[in-house]
Amino acid sequence: MNGTSVASVAAVGPNPGPTWKVVGTGDFNHDRHSDILWQSTSGQAAIWEMNGTNVTSIAAVAANPGPSWHAIGTGAGGSDILFQNTSGQTSIWEMNGNTIAGGGLVGPNPGPSWRAIGLT
Repeated sequence: MNGTSVASVAAVGPNPGPTWKVVGTGDFNHDRHSDILWQSTSGQAAIWEMNGTNVTSIAAVAANPGPSWHAIGTGAGGSDILFQNTSGQTSIWEMNGNTIAGGGLVGPNPGPSWRAIGLT
């Protein structure tokens, strides 16, 4: 983008298929380029490390939390992932590339009627 104008359009990487969706972007490998966070309907998360529109690496995140956990987005410079379970419980994964470096459950469970909407 150039302001509100589209400067160029390009395909980005291979088509992962209909069971995968983009959940967020961030600089997971700290190379000053935005990377793409994906999640499949099985719960598996994957990171495409990018250089512009070129995929430099594709890797699954080490653990699959299962289909009841949904990645909400990324935060802290794009290196952490916020998840929420269908029960309402939230969890943060502190990431180092595609490896979970730390994190855990966040606060008390607010219940299934509450939805996390972002992470800063």
